Amino acid sequence: MTESRTPPKAKTAITLPQEVLDQLKARETAGEIPSVSGHIQTLLMREQEAAKVDAVLARLFPGERPGAEHLEWAAKALGVGASTGESSAA
Repeated sequence: MTESRTPPKAKTAITLPQEVLDQLKARETAGEIPSVSGHIQTLLMREQEAAKVDAVLARLFPGERPGAEHLEWAAKALGVGASTGESSAA
């Protein structure tokens, strides 16, 4: 049986405006986010994923971003409204 391994974690300190920290702690208390550090970790992971997507797009569309026709095709293929970004599925 293969064991699931989580990468080692380390602590660091970050400085945030008090208002932002208060908002994050309120969201944690309300159960909207798992924890302040977990939320920040998730945001950083999303940023890394977005950078990977940008790198793929740069390889596929050198020197330019996808045009309107590409975005329209993608919206149809994914079943989302091009202007609203909402799913057309019920």
